[in-house]
Amino acid sequence: MKKFKLLFATVLFNITLHAQNTIVTDTILQLSTCAGGNIIVPFTATGNYPAGNVFTAQLSNAFGQFTTPINIGSVPFNIGLIFATIPLNTNFGFLYKIRVVSSNPSIIGTACPNTLIITQVAQLNQIVAAPNDSICEGDEVTLTALNPAGSYNWSTGDTTQFITVTQAGNYSVTVTDFLMCESDTSITISTFPQPCVTSLEENNWSNISISPNPTAGKFLLNMGDLTLVAEQIKIYNSVGQLQNAVIQNPSAQHLGFDLANLANGIYFVKIALENQIITKTIVKE
Repeated sequence: MKKFKLLFATVLFNITLHAQNTIVTDTILQLSTCAGGNIIVPFTATGNYPAGNVFTAQLSNAFGQFTTPINIGSVPFNIGLIFATIPLNTNFGFLYKIRVVSSNPSIIGTACPNTLIITQVAQLNQIVAAPNDSICEGDEVTLTALNPAGSYNWSTGDTTQFITVTQAGNYSVTVTDFLMCESDTSITISTFPQPCVTSLEENNWSNISISPNPTAGKFLLNMGDLTLVAEQIKIYNSVGQLQNAVIQNPSAQHLGFDLANLANGIYFVKIALENQIITKTIVKE
């Protein structure tokens, strides 16, 4: 009977001891609203937390619910502060919450009184190659960073939203938006999979020209000594979409086009010659 009373008293003491353990997540300090940004999570833990316990900051879903919480930072000691990081794959939202939990004993703390705001999702950044992501010697490919931003920093040193490249290789860009959120992305431009050179002498096709360029809409494709039909020519916009341009005189060495129905910008005239692809750039303004 005495042993039972002693055991009961010990269990009751442990239950009482653990019942006194509490964690209160205080007001968080958000250093950046960007996915991948940092947060300072202050918390107040009371009670007994033995060696080996870990305090972990957890992120809710976009509606402030902790149905599937995500661990974003931890500390092994009760220092009252966790330096956490917003995961890069976090979706846009302004109702996120953070709470602190412990591992030994297992205590779930209260959610922070303020909300966490995520305004930029880094992985949405994308580079589009036009007319495609393959290139022939002497050809040109335009790379466009799709994210609207305050600044662009390409691996080539360029600082505009789109750049023109003439060689195969890997190209990357760091985009900084108007809220100072940065996101990085890259693209690989490969050598054109088909032979880029045919039996045609270079001076036969190097004389292919476009005039006027820039144009207000109408332009003439001069084919030099070559003869083409309309089916061999296609026009793409700066993000690689096929355009419905009007061909005025589809025959012989001179083909007339009208871009009046298209928006101002950069377009690519892609000419198919047997196993050879020639691309010319035209600017409508």
